[in-house]
Amino acid sequence: MKYWLRYSKSGLMRFVGHLDMLQTWERILRRAGIPLTFSQGFSPRPLLSLAAPLPVGMSSYAEYLELETREEVPALTKMVTPALPQGMEVLGAVRVPTDVKALMGLIRYADYKVEDLGPEQWTCLEQQLSSFLDKEVVLQEVKRKGGASTINIRPLVASARLEDGALQLRLATGSTANLRVEDFLNQFSLAHANLTISRRELYLEKEGQLFTPFEYITCSYSR
Repeated sequence: MKYWLRYSKSGLMRFVGHLDMLQTWERILRRAGIPLTFSQGFSPRPLLSLAAPLPVGMSSYAEYLELETREEVPALTKMVTPALPQGMEVLGAVRVPTDVKALMGLIRYADYKVEDLGPEQWTCLEQQLSSFLDKEVVLQEVKRKGGASTINIRPLVASARLEDGALQLRLATGSTANLRVEDFLNQFSLAHANLTISRRELYLEKEGQLFTPFEYITCSYSR
């Protein structure tokens, strides 16, 4: 059986990195008594994966774990909740047909909320955001593990708006294209050290439309 589980990550858990988060989930699921499916080979590991890496220090209300179990677990969220450490909360789970591709390969966009913008930063965005969105090409130097490169970041920004006292962003993320919030803010010379940034949702794309992971399962496999 395959499941997608949505959870939030805040407080001190913000500082747990991607690989350590997988190990944390392995301990949580073992403690909760979830009948996990393991890989074959010399060193079997539980079949777990996270939808998209989260930058260390960023909180999120839309983290997704994909897991496989030996049998159906109808009360998955109820079983897992007592085993969670402080700073994590399960927000739902959905059983996924086994023929659905791995979630990490399906993610295309993410929503972010940037808060605690100072008056000067807010004014800067008010003056420059519309001009940015009107362009087709915006070259930006981005740094990755392989070094720095200059790319056109404009196609990677699905939306950007000032709303409810914060900057609301929808940026490309995943295996096919990815733009970090920090790279977007650098385009406006905005220092992000004192900003509060959180991930609010992840999206998959189907026939030109975006769906949250749970919506994707509902619209694709509901009868």
